[in-house]
Amino acid sequence: MNKYVEKCMGQVIVSCQAYEDTPLYGPENMKIMAESVLKGGAKAIRACWPQDIKAIRQLGDFPIIGLNKIIDSTKSIRDQIIITPTFQSAAQVIEAGSNILALDCTLRPFRGKDVLCALLKEIKAAYPETAIMADCATLEEGIFAAETGFVDIVSSTLSGMVSENTEGPDINILIEMKKHIDLPINAEGRIWDLTDLKNVLDAGADMITIGTAITRPHLIAERFINYYEKYSKFKVK
Repeated sequence: MNKYVEKCMGQVIVSCQAYEDTPLYGPENMKIMAESVLKGGAKAIRACWPQDIKAIRQLGDFPIIGLNKIIDSTKSIRDQIIITPTFQSAAQVIEAGSNILALDCTLRPFRGKDVLCALLKEIKAAYPETAIMADCATLEEGIFAAETGFVDIVSSTLSGMVSENTEGPDINILIEMKKHIDLPINAEGRIWDLTDLKNVLDAGADMITIGTAITRPHLIAERFINYYEKYSKFKVK
């Protein structure tokens, strides 16, 4: 097992990401965010874009799960591969300091098994020491990614693309992944509270990634305010 994958086993990974239209956008802010969650006990960080990864790497030698989101604003989210879609996008975040590469391993009408397998093979040949986390939406995708022999972790990151449950983590996919895949399983997506955390642990997750509930304060605030406005007899003015 890759030593950085081993360091993630049994741990909470915190995703530190901020988009251009949010106040925390920028490498220095993400470095501060990462430093804060490491102080809170996180043992690994999931981070996006080379500039953020370079800044976070300055904090020490701990696992960084790096990804490179490439977003085409002219297309819908479902009609494009966003998370590390190409070899070049992978190389950029690996060379910035990632130990583990996160990569969208969904199967789409416009990208089938042969193309995905070729991409994984190319990355692994160029960067054999870098582990790969397969971000999947379905059990079928997780099984296929594992069978390629090029990935080290299978993750439920993208299960919301196909799951009707958008309120909490996809427990069923985690249970099935543990049954059918002989690789470490990362639980990720819609983990909001301690009950969600317990549920993914009970489902057998080997590691857990939490992002929005910890590192996106504008969405945390929005969630509480929306709840207040819906259920309180007093309305926020």
